[in-house]
Amino acid sequence: MNVATPEVRLPCASQALAALARESRALMQDANWADGVDRLLAEIGRSTGASRVWIFQLLELREEAVVQDYVFEWAAAPRYRQLMQRRFRFFHSALGDPVYRRMIEERRAGQAHDLCVPRMDESPLRRHLESQHIRSMATVPIVVHGEWWGTLGIDDCERAISWQGPGLDLLTTASELIAAALYRHQLTSRSRQLELFHQVTNCGVWEVVLSNGRVWCSQALKALLDYPATYPRVPLRRLLARVQRQDRQRLWAELRRALSQRQAMCRLDVRLALGDADEHWFDLLAEIRRDEAGRPQIIAGILIDIRQRKRDEQDAWRAAESDTLTGALNRRGLARWLEARAEARRLHLLMLDIDHFKRVNDAHGHPAGDALLRLLARRLRDALREEDALVRLGGEEFAVVVRGRDDASAVALAERLRRIVVATPFRLGLPGHGEGLSLAVSISLGVALLPGASDAAERRLSLAMAWADEALYAAKQAGRDRVRIHESVCEQADDHHRANEIEGDCAG
Repeated sequence: MNVATPEVRLPCASQALAALARESRALMQDANWADGVDRLLAEIGRSTGASRVWIFQLLELREEAVVQDYVFEWAAAPRYRQLMQRRFRFFHSALGDPVYRRMIEERRAGQAHDLCVPRMDESPLRRHLESQHIRSMATVPIVVHGEWWGTLGIDDCERAISWQGPGLDLLTTASELIAAALYRHQLTSRSRQLELFHQVTNCGVWEVVLSNGRVWCSQALKALLDYPATYPRVPLRRLLARVQRQDRQRLWAELRRALSQRQAMCRLDVRLALGDADEHWFDLLAEIRRDEAGRPQIIAGILIDIRQRKRDEQDAWRAAESDTLTGALNRRGLARWLEARAEARRLHLLMLDIDHFKRVNDAHGHPAGDALLRLLARRLRDALREEDALVRLGGEEFAVVVRGRDDASAVALAERLRRIVVATPFRLGLPGHGEGLSLAVSISLGVALLPGASDAAERRLSLAMAWADEALYAAKQAGRDRVRIHESVCEQADDHHRANEIEGDCAG
């Protein structure tokens, strides 16, 4: 005669549910949710009279084995404890036993199990449970966001009972509470990680749904764009309007290229207009997500603030293209300045140097010479327009490149610079000279016109430098403290202006 397996009897169903509700609130409110899980398992164990309540976390499910970790446990007595045993740390369970394989497949599908060990057929699974002195066991999978995360189980080492009814119901409810707590913990952790990422990188996250153009922006990005945190949806057109027009065109071109070539990512630096109306640099990374048919569905990515990086790059460029003593451009800076103005129709080159500069160094030392060069560069720069370029070619030799002037105006500028320098002595603040050393100096200048833009940039500069140097040499030969112009200018300058603005004749 078959004898029915007795079912577990809860001492008081209402008390068990009340305890479960109480611990579930703690589970959701606990700063350390793991403490809440421990207390919940303890309530389940005490309510059911079980020997042990445990949680296995699924780490990996392979074709031949399942890898799990023993992460939580409540035990009614020390002899039932297994959590600290080495065999249950990141343990592999082979799936060669058909009974155990079926159980794992059913757990993955969300099915609970009620096992009374003495009534089980002979199998490796039964022998494994008997080796742990388990007489009955119930398990319920913990499913987090649709994925099998782990297993909640009850072991009874004293009673061969069925957990059907209130026992499994209690376990199922507990597994759902734990799953909710896990999901909440994951979201909170991700939110904290994202917030930390925003703080460290000063970035914002965004997403665009291509089917309807809807945009989602992280709170950090909303704050960056001066939208309130409660703003429901940032229109795509407003987001794109913040991108500088030239960069917006580059962005569209890059996205079209990525879409046509079925690339998953694209990246470029863009300028955004923020609340101060200035343009600020950001690194834009975009990921293109496609459906199973390969059709693009979503473009998502981040905007990383690279303003400091761009400032550092600009400082590095300035350092590489500037003279460290005077702050004027160096030859490399001049080449880049001309490259950026390759289409300029008229550019004049004024080459100048300090007359008898060697006497300054010989009489007062190189610190005095350096101080004089710095003050001269400052005086010249103050007399130039912002769009003009001041260049230190080396030693006491400088150049000025001006654009948009006719020949007479360029020559007049050279004469004005000569007079500005000679009109007022330079006062050098040097140790041992009291109120400073006063030096009256003069400069000589040669003026040339850069060849037309049809010539290569290097050739244009090389020819202009040679012509201006030729004119400067003529100024030195004529007695210094004067301006001479090369025939490239003479042929195009108005005779009346040349007669009024400069002394002497053309060189060459």
